[in-house]
Amino acid sequence: MTDRKKLVLIDGSSYLYRAFYALPPLTSPKGQPTGAIYGFIRMLSKLMNELNPEYVAVVFDLPGKTFRHEEYKEYKATRKETPDELKLQISPLKEIIRLWGIKIIEIPGYEADDIIATLAQKGKREGFEVIIVTPDKDMMQLVSEGIYVLNPVSEELYDREKVKEKYGVYPEQFVDYLSMIGDTVDNIIGVKGVGPKTAEKLLNEFGSMENIIKNLDKLKPKLKEAFEEALDRLEQNRFLVKLKTDIDLNIETEDLRKEKADLVALKEKFKELGFKSLLKEIGKAGKIEEKGKQKSLF
Repeated sequence: MTDRKKLVLIDGSSYLYRAFYALPPLTSPKGQPTGAIYGFIRMLSKLMNELNPEYVAVVFDLPGKTFRHEEYKEYKATRKETPDELKLQISPLKEIIRLWGIKIIEIPGYEADDIIATLAQKGKREGFEVIIVTPDKDMMQLVSEGIYVLNPVSEELYDREKVKEKYGVYPEQFVDYLSMIGDTVDNIIGVKGVGPKTAEKLLNEFGSMENIIKNLDKLKPKLKEAFEEALDRLEQNRFLVKLKTDIDLNIETEDLRKEKADLVALKEKFKELGFKSLLKEIGKAGKIEEKGKQKSLF
């Protein structure tokens, strides 16, 4: 990590689900569900205080199909519908994030991962130190000099060597790794009998999936047969798991500079939602530690 300007890109959809399922149901004085909102704000507050980024964005998935569904109609077909209780909390949460002075980005037809990947590469080219905040292992394919992944659950920061230590393969091998092991959450079918350990062993031996396929005769008969059976879908798997880094976003990195929070409006919102502890904290806003780090929630 360096002293370069910091760009923090937050996987808002994963934060939202984690907040929703991690906390007991909370309701506002009017009976509106608020647990996911409160949990999200708490996690975001902690992150902002620790990283204190000058540039930051929260990126969300939008409902509806993406370009991957056009390629593979069963993509994410096994995923459950978003619970109504969570849907009701999305709009007020986004309002709070905007009042906080943080940009929200969401684009129809693209997943948050692809938007983050495009912004990360753009930030890197412009000399930023980019930190992607997500528990999603798919993002490990983006890790390189200047791009890191921070897992907000384990609080581990991944650089290239840390990815190798954790998964046994390097970030540049990660698309092949994911293509072979598959992903039950996204309904991507990998090679039968190939789990993380086997994929790691094969990639360390042959370097890439392409080289594995060129050397099928060197594999044990059962494994060779499994790869032969999966050949038709492996290239499609690569397409599904590889993140796009070239979306035409029409967004400049400078647009992601954090703005001053609207404390008056936030106070009203917290009052409406019954967030008493956050109301107390917002009263401390504006106090800055000697190091220049934000002391309070905002």
